[in-house]
Amino acid sequence: MVKIGNYHKVLASHVMYKAKDDEPKYWLIGINSGGFWGEKSIVLGWYSDEEKITKEMDEIAEAINKGVPAYELKYGVKVKNKILRVKIDEE
Repeated sequence: MVKIGNYHKVLASHVMYKAKDDEPKYWLIGINSGGFWGEKSIVLGWYSDEEKITKEMDEIAEAINKGVPAYELKYGVKVKNKILRVKIDEE
């Protein structure tokens, strides 16, 4: 899934639930100025481990410092939504 947007802040965090072995443990969230109701956030990517999300954040920071106008996420996992959970899609 492609998510194109203009985000003024990107946050990395543990997911808000205790992740099982077949679920991503981290998510990358983009924050934009939104509109009338203020800032809006969107999940940009899901990550299986801390090493991958840290690498993604480092490369995003490097791209920003170099003035790169766009960045394509590289280290996230594909997911599928289940009832109230997100599972890693192994297919």
